[in-house]
Amino acid sequence: MALSKKPVNGMKDILPEEMQIRDYVQQVIKETYRSFGFTPIETPCMENIANLSNKQGGENEKLIFKVMKRGEKLKIAEAKEEADLVDFGMRYDLTVPLVRFYANNANDLPSPFKALQMGSVWRADRPQRGRYRQFMQCDIDIIGEPSNLAEIELILATTTTIGRLGFKNFEIRINERRILKAMAAYSGFPEEEFDTVFIILDKMDKIGLDGVAEELAKEGYAKESIDKYLALFEGVSKAQNGIKYTLAYVLLKRIVHRFFWSRRWSRIFRRSSTVWRRQKQPTLRWYSIRRSCAE
Repeated sequence: MALSKKPVNGMKDILPEEMQIRDYVQQVIKETYRSFGFTPIETPCMENIANLSNKQGGENEKLIFKVMKRGEKLKIAEAKEEADLVDFGMRYDLTVPLVRFYANNANDLPSPFKALQMGSVWRADRPQRGRYRQFMQCDIDIIGEPSNLAEIELILATTTTIGRLGFKNFEIRINERRILKAMAAYSGFPEEEFDTVFIILDKMDKIGLDGVAEELAKEGYAKESIDKYLALFEGVSKAQNGIKYTLAYVLLKRIVHRFFWSRRWSRIFRRSSTVWRRQKQPTLRWYSIRRSCAE
């Protein structure tokens, strides 16, 4: 039988010239993150399928390369569903392995623990230009530090690394989940549905506002809530300062709705509004940033 010379669809060979560039980039990343106190770790490329399918990975759980049971464990005739045939899966990111790693080794690790992971991940996605089924990811995480110092250090370490790689004039986007929750609540989404809403919202860069609206409608959410929610994002994208717009439009409107029509609170509201105008822009909590070295 003739040898098939091409790699598996969605994967690629790496020639020496590109490999030298990759080695250099990885070396700079590792040295920089180590200077911030991050410790390299390594986890297996396969995890138990139950860990990978715990409904915390969102859309990625649909893209798992699943590994069939082997030998005596594989009983095809008795299998009633896929779970009876599968026991392992290829990791689709480095987060699930980190959670399992820390749960298994917490007693032997310092606190807080600053982890650096760099390795290949696999997703059974549709191959297309610049998008592969196997690619490298790099994560830094701080576990056991409850204050904002962890988030600030993650941002500093990441921006320093990007700068040492020669990138200039880049933009760091910081996500504040409490603002997203306030926007969702204001739009009428029930709190227990926030996770589902945010998973769909996370696709906005790929499918746009119209695509997000379509998927939210498929989940059965009210058109009024969808229109209200997406109108906020349109306003944020057009505003010169998205944070000020959101705070003014959502948070203050909620205060108005609750207190303004009550005579008992009207004077308090007027006073607090005056104080608000005199205050500086509020400092928002910074949330962790994770950058991938893909392709």
